[in-house]
Amino acid sequence: MSTNHEEIIPVVLAAGSSKHLGFPKPLAPFGGKTALKLAVDNCDGVGPTIVVLGCDSEKIWPAVPGGVRVICNPGWRHGQQSSLRCALEHIPSNSAFMIYPVDHPLLRKATVKGLVRAFHKRREGVKIVMPRHNNRLGHPIIVSAALRDEFFSADTAREIVYRDAQRNLVIQVRTSAVYQDFVTPSSYLECVRQFLASR
Repeated sequence: MSTNHEEIIPVVLAAGSSKHLGFPKPLAPFGGKTALKLAVDNCDGVGPTIVVLGCDSEKIWPAVPGGVRVICNPGWRHGQQSSLRCALEHIPSNSAFMIYPVDHPLLRKATVKGLVRAFHKRREGVKIVMPRHNNRLGHPIIVSAALRDEFFSADTAREIVYRDAQRNLVIQVRTSAVYQDFVTPSSYLECVRQFLASR
């Protein structure tokens, strides 16, 4: 195993539309904190966090926690990949990055730390570290700087992740939080229920 301490820059993706919810996803409350605050707190200690805003940025910006860099993606309607590209333009070319969607409120810092440890101890040739629970892949995903150029040519991050399984390290985790997100009022309420029950 290597001990590659490539710097990791967390990228919290918070630019998408929340049209099915009626309020911006990043501001969704969970036990006194917003989804955005939970995400930023989970990234604390990993590296200098970047938050990408887009839709409703004027409403969300005042609620962004201190100590993070905020980038506005004017092309947020073009999807998640456009937000990742915006972030990469502000990330050193030799730094790895963590893809962290803001709508995964059940994630815990321990899961993030486990992925970071796995990334730093990965074997030679591994470029992507991601979690899996019950045979389902999830987030956050850590990507080596070696693959950054692919994000400027591929249509989606998913395309890059599935391009070559040999360069992926999949970490088994005990929580479905890695893929539990919220898009609709009902899925939001279910996330709130589980969040409060686990605290």
